[in-house]
Amino acid sequence: MDGYESFKRIVKVVEHVRSLVDNLPLNDAIAKAQTTCKDYPKVISVMAEAASSSRLIRLEERLRCQLSVIEKYKPIVRPAIDPEFALTLLLYSLDHLEVGLFLGYPMCCIRSFIDLCRMFFDERHKEELEKVRGSGLNVVLTAGFVPCSLNCVNAVRAGLLSHLRDVSVIRQIDAELRKKLPHSHPAYQSFYEVLS
Repeated sequence: MDGYESFKRIVKVVEHVRSLVDNLPLNDAIAKAQTTCKDYPKVISVMAEAASSSRLIRLEERLRCQLSVIEKYKPIVRPAIDPEFALTLLLYSLDHLEVGLFLGYPMCCIRSFIDLCRMFFDERHKEELEKVRGSGLNVVLTAGFVPCSLNCVNAVRAGLLSHLRDVSVIRQIDAELRKKLPHSHPAYQSFYEVLS
């Protein structure tokens, strides 16, 4: 899965939840959405509640804007989800396992994040980065994503990580997203992490 397909999956989940909320009583919409998205019921509940209070409309527009930029470039690595989406829904205050599954993170990376409290890059990541740099490549990651390894094949398959020689397209996408989607999240200055 490339970065575009990875991001499109997230947008489809959001649209599905909003559609159910638009057509069913809230509790029925939540129950139905949770049957189709059973790996992250708390995330679904928060989204449904936001949809019922119309908070999701603006966020969904921002996600569609982000998707259009991603669709134009079809990057191998997807950018981070719009920080306003995460802030408004308090996404990162929810269950880490559920949030990771919703965001399409591989289970090995989720387990590493939760079990080892790997919220930042550690010595093993630094050693791996030196080897990648030694081969003349850059590590490109979805911003905020901490993989179990900078060589994790599951993260590569999920469109969250790659080793690239040329990062000009990634930088171009990042600049365009920062311009089109200004936000107030202090931890996200970029939609990508480029380790060179």
